[in-house]
Order: sequence, then structure tokens, then C-alpha cells
Amino acid sequence: MCTAFIHQGEHLICGFNMDINEGAMDYQAYAQPDAFYVGVKAMLPLPGDGELPSHFRLDNGVRKIQGVNRNGVFAVCLNNMNFSKAPFRLAEDALPIDQLMDDCISGNATVEDACRMVREKNMVNVPTGAVEIPSLAFHGFITAPGSPILLVEPGNGWRLLEERYAAMTNYALLELPDDLTPETWGYYGKDRQDTAMVLLRQREAHFTVEDGLEILQKTRQTGAWATRVSFVYHSGENAVYYCLQGDFDQITRHFFAG
Repeated sequence: MCTAFIHQGEHLICGFNMDINEGAMDYQAYAQPDAFYVGVKAMLPLPGDGELPSHFRLDNGVRKIQGVNRNGVFAVCLNNMNFSKAPFRLAEDALPIDQLMDDCISGNATVEDACRMVREKNMVNVPTGAVEIPSLAFHGFITAPGSPILLVEPGNGWRLLEERYAAMTNYALLELPDDLTPETWGYYGKDRQDTAMVLLRQREAHFTVEDGLEILQKTRQTGAWATRVSFVYHSGENAVYYCLQGDFDQITRHFFAG
């Protein structure tokens, strides 16, 4: 159910595993000159939903939900298990988390813009039916080289993290679940987050792309909710290292234009 990590050192090195049940959503990995991202077929507002807010934007029917652009703006959202706050609504004062991620990946918003947007608007979740999973809710990270790490959690708010590194899986970080115990760690992905944090701490002084790929390989999922897309971004190289279907023996390097 997804793992994300960020390491802000001499360079920004960050990465993501997208874990999803095949058929749960219509997705594709896009390696383009300006951005690398996972795009999903967007749930468009239906007639009668109301007037589209001024911040609504969509590129060719595809919503960019996880990725990084040529300027190093990294934005990812992950399923937030058993979390029912901030349901989707279409309104001028409501900003869906998928729209925020799309704006950042598309280059329409910087980290500073994202901070302003979450201060000014109410963060909400994605439309029902966008992904075939129960208790649909998301949370996410946004950052860029030299920028703070912005944690966004519709229903709980947001926070700028002071730490140089962070990891996220599938439980609310701003309000821990009441039933987060060793017995439920696998369900919430606490074990995967711990694995990522151990490696981030151990390699803090000299963190590399290989370390990032190791985090993703060690947190890779199999079975129904298997890892489908994995990528690590290095700002010094302005490149993404990625693989599909959890095959870490087949890593492709993608350089951004310019």
C-alpha cells in the first residue's frame, strides 16, 4: 500500500513504491522530458456537482498523483488506512489532495505555493470511485531541493518537518491510529516505515541512489497489493531511476530535459 522516503542532504534523494491491487485503478508510469509520474484516469465532476472551482486543472484526463518534475519538486500521496476525515467536495475553498499533487508535479506550484495553498484552503480527499479500495483517504509529502518537507493530511492539516529525512506508509502521522500496535503494524505499514527510517539513519551522512533503491527493494510488496512502480530521484543528476512490477534487476535511468 505504498512507501515514500525523502533525504535532504547535499542533494535531494527521494523515492516511492506504488503498491496497488491490479485493477483497482487505471494507472500508467510516464517518463517525460519535464516529469516522471504515475498518472491515473481522473474522476471528472459529474453534471450537477456544481461549478468547477478556479483551481481545477486537468491534463488530457490524467491526474498526476505521484512523481517528480525537472525542477526537483517531488509530490506523492499514499493511502491513509482507516481514515474517514475530509471527504471529497467540489468547492472554491476545498482543495483535493490529488489536485495539489498534480499542480506540483506539473510545475504549476512550488513547495512555497503548496504551503500557501494548504494554509488558505481546506484539504479534502479524492472523489469516491477514483480507486477501488475501502475507506478511501490519502496523505502525502511534497518537497524540492533545499526546501522543507511538507506533510499534508486532509482532515488533520499539515506540517513542515524539521528533520532532514522522513518516511511515510499508510497510517496518519499527525494523529496516530488508536489500534496501532505490533499486531497491526503490517496492516498499516509501520514495519515498512521502520525499515526505511533505519536505513535513512544509518546512511544519513552519505546517502546514495543505491541506498534509496535498497529501501524500496526492502519494502517491496508481493501478492494482491504488489509493488507496481518504484522510483528514486537524485537532484544532482536531475534523473530518476525506476523499475516496474518490483523488478529491481531491471532499473532504467531517466534524465530530465535541460
